[in-house]
Amino acid sequence: MGRGVVLAGFLVVAMLACLGGAASTEYVVGDSRGWTTSNITVGYYGEWAANKTFRGGDSLKFVWNGMHNVAIVSREEYDNCTKVTSYFYGGEAFMYTLPDNASGSYYFISTFDADCENGLKLAINVVSLSPTESPNSSASPITAGALSVLVLVSSSIIAMFMN
Repeated sequence: MGRGVVLAGFLVVAMLACLGGAASTEYVVGDSRGWTTSNITVGYYGEWAANKTFRGGDSLKFVWNGMHNVAIVSREEYDNCTKVTSYFYGGEAFMYTLPDNASGSYYFISTFDADCENGLKLAINVVSLSPTESPNSSASPITAGALSVLVLVSSSIIAMFMN
C-alpha cells in the first residue's frame, strides 16, 4: 500500500507540473492535406487559418509531397505572388516557429512554378500575448511560486508515507 501512495503522490505532482504551462501549439498547415496545390481552391489556406488563434511561440509545420517550397514574404509579395529568392525547400516538411513576441500579420507563399497563383499561400494574424501570458502558458497559469509550494507539500506528504 505504501508504494501505491508514493506512486499516487508522484502522479499528482506530475499532473500539477503539467498545469503550470501548456506547450505552444503546433499547427500542420492545411491539416491532413498539407501544403499542396492538389485538390484545393484559391483561398483554401485563408479558410484553414480563419478559425485558429496564432500566438508567439506557436509553430507552423508545412508538410508537402512533390515540388513545393515555403517563403516568408511581405504583404506586397504575398498579394503579387512575387518570386522571392529566399525560401525553404527540400525534404518533405519545414517548421517555422513564430517569435515569442510576434504580433500582426505573417505571410507565406510557395514560389515554385505557379503554386502561389494556384492558391499555395497563407496569411495569418498573430495575436499579441497579454503582459501576464508567456508563449508557453495556458489561459490561467499556475505561477512558478504556487507550483513550488505544491511540489514541496506533495514531497512532504510522500516522505511521511515512506517512513
